[in-house]
Amino acid sequence: MTEADGHSRLLYWAGVALGPLAWGVNLQGVYVFAHFSCENTRMSGAILSAILAVLALAGTVTSARAARRSAGAEWADAQGGGPRTFMAWLGVGSGVLFALVIANQLAASLMISPCLR
Repeated sequence: MTEADGHSRLLYWAGVALGPLAWGVNLQGVYVFAHFSCENTRMSGAILSAILAVLALAGTVTSARAARRSAGAEWADAQGGGPRTFMAWLGVGSGVLFALVIANQLAASLMISPCLR
């Protein structure tokens, strides 16, 4: 396996990895900012959620581009290219799903006051 081949394989996994990672950071970040948001500003959790939703969608776009780039190559590949294409499309679905979850948490953090404990 060459270095370029290993780098291109990471592109297939971008949506699979970045979506859950962004959601986990968002979940913990909202809990961390909840205490400080009551005293200072309410927008810190919303800004974090917006940035991480964009990060999850960036992983989705990266996986989609990797899947589309190898769409024609899977016919020329002796093994069919199926597992890599499957992981890329799984990354697209996973990235979109986790971006929607982050958007739901963003909506909740905007509607519910962090001072209600």
